[in-house]
Amino acid sequence: MDTLRFDRHQLWNVLNTSRTIGSEMGHQLYCLQTLMLNMYETRMNTPADPDDPNVQKQIDSLTKICFDVDNETAQSGNRKSTLYRKLGFQDQSNPGNDFSLNTPPGLLALDNICYFSNKYQESCVKVVLENCTRADEHDCPFIKASIMLTKTLCEILRIGEPPQEEETAYYPMLFSHDKPFEEFFCICIQLLNKTWREMRASMEDFPKVLGVAKEQITRALQNQPPTFDAFRVRLNQLTYAEIIRLWERERKSKEEDQAQAAPIIELRKMITPEMKELIRQQRLNYLIEGSKFPKYTTRGRTKEKYWQWKLTPNLKAFHYGDCAENDNLPLEKLNNKLPVSDIKSFVTGRDCPHIKDKKEKTRMMTTTSFAIQHVNSDTNDMYCFVAKDEVEFDMWTDGLNVLLGHEMRSTQMYKDLNMLLDMEIRIRLLDAEGIAIPNEPPPIPPEPENYDFAFPEL
Repeated sequence: MDTLRFDRHQLWNVLNTSRTIGSEMGHQLYCLQTLMLNMYETRMNTPADPDDPNVQKQIDSLTKICFDVDNETAQSGNRKSTLYRKLGFQDQSNPGNDFSLNTPPGLLALDNICYFSNKYQESCVKVVLENCTRADEHDCPFIKASIMLTKTLCEILRIGEPPQEEETAYYPMLFSHDKPFEEFFCICIQLLNKTWREMRASMEDFPKVLGVAKEQITRALQNQPPTFDAFRVRLNQLTYAEIIRLWERERKSKEEDQAQAAPIIELRKMITPEMKELIRQQRLNYLIEGSKFPKYTTRGRTKEKYWQWKLTPNLKAFHYGDCAENDNLPLEKLNNKLPVSDIKSFVTGRDCPHIKDKKEKTRMMTTTSFAIQHVNSDTNDMYCFVAKDEVEFDMWTDGLNVLLGHEMRSTQMYKDLNMLLDMEIRIRLLDAEGIAIPNEPPPIPPEPENYDFAFPEL
């Protein structure tokens, strides 16, 4: 071990030089790192003996450190069981079984816990006591978390696997300490507790929290932090909220890349008419449900008066009539009628007669006003409307365009169309999840020399 420690210190000096490390040196460092970490393999695959006095002694020492009790105080059965439960042992009658039944990581998890509690006593006590003060359903069991985290760290660092050819991923911080894996664990167990708190997790969320912590650790290692302090700083930057933001950004980037693929563009074109038809039906249904508008004439607002307009289910006519501000009248009580066939056209915005020359017009009125022209009337005798917002304005103008046989052109229509296209494409591509979509279709194979196919005899 003395020689190994000397070699590690020498190597750390080499890593701290300003020279760029090439791929060959990187591979050698990776191989050395793999061999060094594989020294933990035996402990990882060795289950603890629950009846081993040394195992029980280590557990008793942990209990004493975390709860500041002496061995005599902790001897009573009920007291001991309570302390084990607070620590997060699953088997409170014989806690050594937790390190026996969960192999791997076996004894390696116990080694990590003892190292953490002895070297970073204050941090260990803080983690344990913080969980003890939470409600039972929000408690993060320290022992269970440590066992599962140790197993996850072994997977991340590939402990027990032989070196891979041409691999160059090494982490300089692991060469900076005599106990690299133990130090790695001490930082990550505090991260796990922090992430648990940020997620406001409960016991059923344990796999999810562990998955987020694994993502945080993996991303922090991508920068190849030179020291454990640099690794800790990077982890603190990768909060749960930051991980969610990164996942969302990567998802959008992936979808944008996919959307540029020729097959996806072709698919969008193919299903666009179907999606537009859905929007047309929705707009007509909106008009059938009807809306209430402040009453306007070409001369302006009719004070404190409202009227309600509804399209008949057969799409043949609008029924309308005066109403109070809070009324929602059924179709049969709207006595006035405007056949769709009698609508010549409609205008919007500044072309509307009820706002064209009005000094008090606002931007809202300009962007939400429309007017319907009767086939037998001029532009000074129109049905005038001001929608409550731009969404209602878009719904009515789209609906009128559909009834008049024109294309829908509103902003809301394009938003709805893009949303429907994106959702439909996602649904259709569910079976292709994880499969790279080529930009070009595969080539058609050449025709056979002849078509004299042989058929088996029945």
